[in-house]
Amino acid sequence: MLIETLIADLSQDPFNPQLNFSVACEYDKHKQIASAVSFYLRTAEYGADTHPALVYASLLRLAKCFEEQNDRQATVSNCILQAIAYLPYRAEGYFWMARFCERQRQYQETYTWAEMGLHNGKSFDAEIDNEYTDYCLLFEKGVAAWWIGRKDEAVAIFNNLLTYDLTPEYREAVVRNLASI
Repeated sequence: MLIETLIADLSQDPFNPQLNFSVACEYDKHKQIASAVSFYLRTAEYGADTHPALVYASLLRLAKCFEEQNDRQATVSNCILQAIAYLPYRAEGYFWMARFCERQRQYQETYTWAEMGLHNGKSFDAEIDNEYTDYCLLFEKGVAAWWIGRKDEAVAIFNNLLTYDLTPEYREAVVRNLASI
């Protein structure tokens, strides 16, 4: 949908969380990050009591917006933690936090967040987060296991992952990790 049409619709219903989220996504798609952040924040505020999935998605997407700006680690972490606290039974937030920690080379934290997500995060929705799939947490746990001295566990996890229907990027990473162990 065109951003102009969405903005016109939003002007008629400015507190609508779904419209705010749609506008945020459009701005995000066009790399207009400041505008996207503004509308993700509006979604989180206006949808808190009525649209929990959109609030959750907005918090995660805010984290992504801030991560792309670099040098905003505390803000990124805070957005992800807010998402996890808001809907602790969802898997995506745990994955985002595990991946965030892995990128910071905080491997024990990566392992811990992945493990918590594997035990607590039961649902996911590709509409909300198209970066997460059912094997992402396991992959993060495998990477972290190797770095924290759990080589046998890492090998077992990566071999198990090869039985999944992995995207080419993940399959390549698993094979590369196994080759380097």
